[in-house]
Amino acid sequence: MVLKTNLNISKWLIILFSMTVIHHAHADSPENTNFDIFKYHDPNSKITINYENLTSLLKATVVRARMSSRVYAQRPQAGKGSKINFANPNPTRLEGSRVLYSYLKNEDKAYIQNLRLAMEALPEAINFRTLNRNEQLAFWLNLYNITVFEQITKRYPIRKLKSLRMGTGKQSSLWDEKLLNIYGITLSLNDIQYEIIQKIWPDPLVIYGMYHGSIGGPNIPNKAFTGENLYNLLEYNAEEFINSLRGLRFRGKDALVSEMYQWNEEFFPDLQTDLRRHLRKYTNYMLTIRLDTSKTIKTTSYDWYITDVKNASVTTAGGHISTNPAAMAGNRNLPHTGIAWDTAVINNRLKNNSAAFLIDFLKYNNKNAKTKITIEEIEKKDLKK
Repeated sequence: MVLKTNLNISKWLIILFSMTVIHHAHADSPENTNFDIFKYHDPNSKITINYENLTSLLKATVVRARMSSRVYAQRPQAGKGSKINFANPNPTRLEGSRVLYSYLKNEDKAYIQNLRLAMEALPEAINFRTLNRNEQLAFWLNLYNITVFEQITKRYPIRKLKSLRMGTGKQSSLWDEKLLNIYGITLSLNDIQYEIIQKIWPDPLVIYGMYHGSIGGPNIPNKAFTGENLYNLLEYNAEEFINSLRGLRFRGKDALVSEMYQWNEEFFPDLQTDLRRHLRKYTNYMLTIRLDTSKTIKTTSYDWYITDVKNASVTTAGGHISTNPAAMAGNRNLPHTGIAWDTAVINNRLKNNSAAFLIDFLKYNNKNAKTKITIEEIEKKDLKK
């Protein structure tokens, strides 16, 4: 990628990680936080970010979704079960992408954390305001998704994410916790979505780029967002979601849509008109006809079960859904399953420290950069300091 400044990455990262610990202890509220610092950009910038390591992680751990058949999944039978249907009675339980959470080992989880730390460090390391809008949006979506991914790995095995997302009487929502620190500003997942992404990019398409960790939400892609592929991936995710049972189904004269649309009501102030118009952009011919003849749209649908291949359970193979892509992932005898699923994912496919990840980001491009940068390798002991 291209940079226009000199950086001492080792020294800067040590300071940043120290600041992160301090700021996380004193969470800022949106009312007291100035998010305007993230609005600056360079529309003419040619700087691109290389997310090769993140893509490697996603390809190693995400089972990509296919378009929904819109066939309601049968309720699991007691005592038999299969690979992804444990205790999930929802008709959507066979839909969407799946993550191999049950196969991740301690070294994989450590890598995921290092990857997130490196991405968190990126904006100040490269002077974020020198990026164009597409590169900035790709960064925020990737940071959001790797943070959700990391937080779920810390809590796994967990089957349903409703209390984690919505909070309980004793505990606030994970999405409200100040998990990240950028430019000295502590950020929650909701800050990233509602205070940054949706205010700078007021386009409902962005909601399909944010991974919820649960089946009822949009898919996590098996590749990172980039400035180049950004809108193609968002369009694909929107089309897959809306044409699936997770996004839209019908009961009598009512159209039942995901609760996600209620959470993002600012895009659909007149729910019946604005949301209907939005859905029609992506529905296939038959669904468009059904949607146009429906009387009322109701945001009553959501599958809170985790997007894990095994749904946080261990059972024997088999069952009537074992041909589903997500179910097939657990079968070691199938040709598309790799050795990485029998051993640690990172040992076979990934680089093992955040320094290497940042180095990939900070590659010098002679054609466009004005000054040359030098990059020092950061050992794990340096990060610990």
